[in-house]
Amino acid sequence: MGAKGTSLTGVKAHNRMEIKRMIYFHAPVTRQKIAKELGLTLPTITTNVAAMLEEGLLTEFEAQDRAASPLGGRPSALIDFRPKSILGIELGPYNTLFCLTDLRGKTIYSEAFGPVSRDYESMLGFISERIIAFEREASFEQDKATGIGIGLPGIIDSSTGIVHSSLYSSWNGKPLAKDISKRICLPVFIENNVRLRALGREMFSRNEAVGIFAYLYVSRGIACQLIIKNNLLGGNVSGAGEIGHTTILPDGPVCPVCGRHGCLESVSGEGAIINSVLAAIERGEVKMLTELITHGESLTIDHILNAQENGDIKIGAIMEKAVKFLGLSVANIFNFISPDIVAVDGYIFKNKQNRIILQETVNKNLYGLRNSEAKIDFLSYDQYSGAKGAAAFVICRQLLN
Repeated sequence: MGAKGTSLTGVKAHNRMEIKRMIYFHAPVTRQKIAKELGLTLPTITTNVAAMLEEGLLTEFEAQDRAASPLGGRPSALIDFRPKSILGIELGPYNTLFCLTDLRGKTIYSEAFGPVSRDYESMLGFISERIIAFEREASFEQDKATGIGIGLPGIIDSSTGIVHSSLYSSWNGKPLAKDISKRICLPVFIENNVRLRALGREMFSRNEAVGIFAYLYVSRGIACQLIIKNNLLGGNVSGAGEIGHTTILPDGPVCPVCGRHGCLESVSGEGAIINSVLAAIERGEVKMLTELITHGESLTIDHILNAQENGDIKIGAIMEKAVKFLGLSVANIFNFISPDIVAVDGYIFKNKQNRIILQETVNKNLYGLRNSEAKIDFLSYDQYSGAKGAAAFVICRQLLN
C-alpha cells in the first residue's frame, strides 16, 4: 500500500481507486468483503464508501435473499456503483458506430452510419450533431455519464486528446477531443480503437486479469494491443500495438500507410486481400467473382469470404497466404511475451477454415511453449465492440481513476 516516503494524500487517493475497482469488478459487495480483499481496515472502507455515497457515485441496498449477519441483526448492506449510461463512438474505415451502454457493457441503444467525412470540420459537425441527437433519441432511465468516449484508428495521444496519425491527413495533428468537447459541452476522451476493443473486452467481462492479455484486431488495418492486469499498455508515444506495420516480408508489396515493403498490413489486411483478388481477376484466374467486376460492383471482403466458403481454389490460396502471415505474427507474440491468451477479432475469421489455418500456423511456429499453452480465443464478430470499448474508456477515466 503506502511505500516509504509516500504522502498521506497519495495513499488516500490510491486506496480510493482500489476500492472503486474492487466494487466495479465484484459488485454487489459488502464493506467487509472489500476490506478483506484489499487488506484495508473496515473504518477506512467505511469512510471512503460514505464519501462516495454522499457524492452520488455509489448506491447501497439490502439483498432480499441474504441471510442475517453472523453477529445478529440485519444483513450487511451491498455496495455498487449508481447506474449510469455511457455513450461510446467508433470512427472506423467502414462505419461510424454509436453505442449507449450501462456500466457493465450491456447495450441500451445503438446506431450505425456510413464512414464520416474525410474533411475534419465536416466530421466535427456531424459527430457533434449526432451526439446531441443520439442522447435525445435514446430512451433510458439511468443517469448519463458526464463524458463521451471516441475510438478511431491511428496513433492517438489519449492524454492530450490529439490525433497524431489517422485515417485522413486533414485530421492529423488536431485536438479532436477538445474540438468536440467545445461543441457538446461535455468532456471527450479519445483513444486508438483497437486499444478500446481490448479494454472493453476486459472491463465488461468483469474479470480482473492476473497476467498478460493480447488482443489482435484484423480489419483494413491490423493492430495488437496488450493489457497487463487490466492496465492498457500505451507506450511513451501512444504508438504501442502497431503490429500491422512490422515487416514480415521484406520484399513484399509497399504499404500505402507506412510506405515500407512487406509490413503485415500490406499482406494480410483486408485491403491487401482485396487487391490480391482484384489482380487475380485481371489475370483471369478467378471466375466466381468476375461477374461482379464486369457489372461495376465494388469487390468487398464479404464477396471474397463467400467465394472461399464455396470452394474457389484461387481465392482459398490467397486467403491462406494472408492468414498464414497473421499466424506467424501471433506465434511471434507468444514466443516473445507468452501472454496468457491472445484474443483474435476480425471479420475474416467468420470462416472456419481461416481460424483453422491461423491456429495450425501458430502451433507449427511456437518455441518453448506447448500448443495447449498458446491459448487463442476467436471472438464472435461484433461491429459495436469498438464503440463499447470507447464507453469502457469513459468508465476508466471518470469512475475508476
